[in-house]
Amino acid sequence: MSGSKQLVIFDCDGVLVDSETITNQVFARLISEAGWPISFEECCARFKGLSLADSMNQIEAHLGQSLAESWPEHYRTESYAALRAHVQIMPGAMEAIASVHHAGAQMCIASSGPMGKMDITLARTGLKAKFSGLIFNSAMVSQGKPAPDLFQHAARQMNVSPTGCLVIEDSRYGARAARAAGMTCLGYIGGTLKDEDGLAREGAHLISDLREVEGFLKTL
Repeated sequence: MSGSKQLVIFDCDGVLVDSETITNQVFARLISEAGWPISFEECCARFKGLSLADSMNQIEAHLGQSLAESWPEHYRTESYAALRAHVQIMPGAMEAIASVHHAGAQMCIASSGPMGKMDITLARTGLKAKFSGLIFNSAMVSQGKPAPDLFQHAARQMNVSPTGCLVIEDSRYGARAARAAGMTCLGYIGGTLKDEDGLAREGAHLISDLREVEGFLKTL
């Protein structure tokens, strides 16, 4: 390939699939019902890009008490039902994937989300077969994003050095993890929930269209 990147690591939610609005609406409602009145906007700003476990730690610290033992399963049940009904592929995702293949690079997914969630979103959007055996999530490492562990794990499994990796993220936590891992990051701001300032502060190259990935593969 003409560029120096041998592996493209896609985040899933908000990059490949348009799921963030759906899940954050459910999340904000359930947090409010648990005793912390929180708006959809604040919910997105605080928790977008974090694992459920890390998000729950913050919620429990704010509440000063533990959430019900059944709370995470209740969230998964409600959010998964909403995703089955409404999730869509992100515009330009198929073109970005095609450009990776055309460039001769490898690709994978590294997401904070659980495998069950990705089974739904990737299957519903026709992407699951394209990433068979190429999906990594935070349950596989000791620390999720913004720690670099997940991206480092993905690179090791794909046998590519960090400098040869191009990460595509839509959250500041993901961009921070990529930077900590020593990887180049594209910050996608073309989705419904934009974190332009946060991504820029973490050193990501901002893109508003996933079709821009092709140009970066040729130049980075």
